[in-house]
Amino acid sequence: MSLVRRFLIAPSLVRLIRKERGGSKCTEGYFAPHAATVSFVRIEGADCHLILATTDKDRSTTEERTDVPSTHGHALLDVCKGKIVYERTTVPIDGQDALIDHYVSPAGPDVVSVVFTDAAAARAFKQPAWFGAEVSGEAAFEPTAIAISGAPAQRETTPSNAALDAVLDLFEVGQGYVVLRKPRMAA
Repeated sequence: MSLVRRFLIAPSLVRLIRKERGGSKCTEGYFAPHAATVSFVRIEGADCHLILATTDKDRSTTEERTDVPSTHGHALLDVCKGKIVYERTTVPIDGQDALIDHYVSPAGPDVVSVVFTDAAAARAFKQPAWFGAEVSGEAAFEPTAIAISGAPAQRETTPSNAALDAVLDLFEVGQGYVVLRKPRMAA
């Protein structure tokens, strides 16, 4: 079981992080949801999965994944009720992975998600300065809703100086991210 907390993130910060870290293209196709169950196909690079996600009353989600051949995955996309395409960048923070999704189609908000294995860890999580407003409880920001109903209305997510400093700190040695090379000085 897992719990997901979602936050908006300023597009300029996403652009900076993606420039330094890169990302992978993901395509998801969603079938019509049934009560607390959502089924979808995810294609990421050469990997293709059919996923059945069940959410309980506490918003905990259990996923069952099945590998499917790429040709089958693409065929399933053709019969899905809605589709999304996003570029995902993973950033390690405090022993967790922050999943930064830049929605390409439909064009939508940039969202950062953190997945937790239990409710206590989710409650204890302190969002970094570079995260924007939390949208965890808002159905419009769920990937299913974006795929089927379209992107929610854009919200202003202007980064603060503290947010930019926090992102730049990710690039420093020892922060579990990347090491930037210093330019060579001319002799």
